[in-house]
Amino acid sequence: MSLQRTLNLLVLLATLGWACWVTAGGNLLPLNGLVQTEEQPPGYLGRIELNNPDGVAAALRRAESFYHGEGMREEEIPPLVLVIHGSEVGIFFKENYSQYKPIVDLAAKLAAFQVIDIRVCEASAQLMGLDIKTRFPFVGTVPYGPAEITRLIEVEKYVYF
Repeated sequence: MSLQRTLNLLVLLATLGWACWVTAGGNLLPLNGLVQTEEQPPGYLGRIELNNPDGVAAALRRAESFYHGEGMREEEIPPLVLVIHGSEVGIFFKENYSQYKPIVDLAAKLAAFQVIDIRVCEASAQLMGLDIKTRFPFVGTVPYGPAEITRLIEVEKYVYF
């Protein structure tokens, strides 16, 4: 066998091997071109800096900015979880819509695009005299917000966003 024919055969075999590997789901580098040595966390927990409507709005804007920057390109990023407890739970109840319309509208849009997963504290809602049935349909509930935050961080290994 000639040297040229041997080289051609090796190139053909290498190309076929690579094509089979890619077809089977192989991935040399992620889409951003960076070699990842650590696994992605199972999820992200939104940090609300101020315990008031402005803090909730700021967290939503950070999530929206991330979505427009990185999140639209990454299909594997799960929705950012926002656990709302304390007086801020009132934002996500229908009877308060006119007061918090810009925040609710942004949250609804982000929830529709699966950028965020909002969960309100049932205990806080009850203390505020809110009927849990009147929350917006895109908002989930947890029995006690601080316990859910602890569970997500310590058990589920979420990281703050």
